[in-house]
Amino acid sequence: MFKRVFICFIPLLFITNIAFANEFDYSRKDFQEIINMLDMEGHGNDDVATCPVKQLYYKEVADMLEKGMNKEEILAYYVDQMGEQALKAPSKKGFSLFAWTIPYVVLFIAALFVYYVIRKWKIKNKEQQNQHVKTKIPNETERNSLIDFIERERKKYF
Repeated sequence: MFKRVFICFIPLLFITNIAFANEFDYSRKDFQEIINMLDMEGHGNDDVATCPVKQLYYKEVADMLEKGMNKEEILAYYVDQMGEQALKAPSKKGFSLFAWTIPYVVLFIAALFVYYVIRKWKIKNKEQQNQHVKTKIPNETERNSLIDFIERERKKYF
């Protein structure tokens, strides 16, 4: 009895090995490069085991690679379907390059503007302080009359 059961299960072991031998290797370098470049509709950072959208992308890319498509063809397919939003990083040409560099240029120009405005305020404030100091210094006759007045008042009370 045991021999019969054992003999029935041996072919099953070989059949399952043959069935799993045709499975796609998701750890291939070219596959991983393509997957890492795709945004997958915002699911690019989700776990494959729990995200059906990411599983669908994995299957689609694996099928395309098995059909003989290369990396550029697969990425072009997704860009044609969904635009540049399909990629995690934009292409480095045309309007995409302009759109990604303009914020940094504007930030740099704004920083220069703030620097020059603060510098101008400091210079203006320093000039006002110098004018204020100049107006406080009395001439010689005013100084003598002020000293005399202080001396008289001091003598009254001390």
